[in-house]
Amino acid sequence: MKVKYQDISRYLLRAGAALALATALSACASKPGPWPARALPANAAVTVDATQFLSRKQLVDWQLDLDQRHLRATGSPRHEAYIDVLRERLVRAGVKQMRFEPVSFRQWSVEPGHWNLEVIDGERPGILAAAGYIPYSGVTPPSGLVAPLVYLAPGSEPDASLAGKLVLVEMPKVAWAGRVFHDRAVHVHDPDHAMAPETPYARPFQMLGPFIALLDSLQAAGAAGVIVILDAPASTAYGLYAPYEGQVRQLPGVFVDRDRGQRLRDRVQAGTAPALRLTMDATVRQVQTRNLVGIIPGKSEELMVLHSHTDGPNALADNGPNAIVDMAQYLARLPRDSLPRSIMLLLSSGHLAGDVGIEQFIDHHNDDGLTQRIGAMLTIEHLGALEWLPDSNGYLGPTGRFEPAALFAPRTPALTAAAYAMLKHADAAPAFVLSPSNLWHDGRPKIAALPGAGAHFPDAQRIPTLHYFSAPAYLLNYGVSTVTRLDYQLMQRETVALTQMLLDLSRVPYADLRKETAP
Repeated sequence: MKVKYQDISRYLLRAGAALALATALSACASKPGPWPARALPANAAVTVDATQFLSRKQLVDWQLDLDQRHLRATGSPRHEAYIDVLRERLVRAGVKQMRFEPVSFRQWSVEPGHWNLEVIDGERPGILAAAGYIPYSGVTPPSGLVAPLVYLAPGSEPDASLAGKLVLVEMPKVAWAGRVFHDRAVHVHDPDHAMAPETPYARPFQMLGPFIALLDSLQAAGAAGVIVILDAPASTAYGLYAPYEGQVRQLPGVFVDRDRGQRLRDRVQAGTAPALRLTMDATVRQVQTRNLVGIIPGKSEELMVLHSHTDGPNALADNGPNAIVDMAQYLARLPRDSLPRSIMLLLSSGHLAGDVGIEQFIDHHNDDGLTQRIGAMLTIEHLGALEWLPDSNGYLGPTGRFEPAALFAPRTPALTAAAYAMLKHADAAPAFVLSPSNLWHDGRPKIAALPGAGAHFPDAQRIPTLHYFSAPAYLLNYGVSTVTRLDYQLMQRETVALTQMLLDLSRVPYADLRKETAP
């Protein structure tokens, strides 16, 4: 009991410190102050002026606002409201040319109180606290489904014996070490040697590919539903939003934390499996969401594209659009003739539904010449992330380091050089310039292997795409307060460095942006 008490005490101390910091940040962010407003000289398009970006107070204010918006599932009212707010911010930033482009998709959604896991026999019947629902997993009648509970051990292949059963499984485990990055890196920026080849690197996104494969095989076997055990305590397990490839399955399911999962597993293996009712009274319907597109005119019709997504589980997962607003207010104050290419701002919808917004943007503009005018594209996500890792009992806490970051770039000399310069300029470390073509390839769509939103562009149109992101341990969880898990000075440096990289690449000839070397 002493160990558990100490663990809980440490957790409460961390929570108290985080709450105190959040309160202080809220107070300092209540009046973010004016934005920079003066017109910028032409040389500010060559050497970026770091004093002309938004204040730290403004960044904190936006992060707090985004925390309060909670899960923004694709096409949900919260998501659509955030898109409208981003448009208002871009108007204030001086972006005069903006439009919405419709995105239609098949949406799965479930309201609070319309899903649960319930014990319906024995001495203690009642609701069994689950860590969350599996999005897009399936639908049950409002009365739920009752089926025999069986356990499928890790490594076992689902077969016909699971037909009609409620299957208890464990989340697949995948763990890497820093060597995965070092062996594939074009450049490494790690002056403090924080990520050595032998440094462990385990993050929840790594399980996405194996998890999708497991769900598909269970559905093919005819399972009635699934309960997935997460190897974490309840506070860490809560709110996992995965997978998010937007495929509506016929396998309604929920997550449970480690302790509840162990109790269920023990009872099944002892031959005393409880009778459970799984309810997933979800709705599946065709709905419309929106991409937000803005243009900052330059000297030519060629485009440099700044991209991020507007939907996400928490405020770190989609703070890229706020960084783009900051970049836009700088770019919009430059003389038009100082921009060799026009700047397109693309805030896409549908990241939590298989990146449907990106796919439909490409389809919509496939024949009108727009994609052919894109010189290069920069996707940015998850800025300012601090590293939080689980302790020996699975409770997340700060390590005092930055979350490792990656900047994916095609093996084009101009792009890899610009990417490396950006990492050094931002002093984001440990960080790696990686080629997207050969990293974590498992034969599945890239969304199954990477938690980012930029993979579809190079695949679809050979658009040179740079993609900057990090993947902290809480990236895929809703119900997480992120305001104390970010370094706002790092976020400011990243924003300035990304703007410098965008402007530097805007001066590189179109053909040189496509001169890839051999892998």
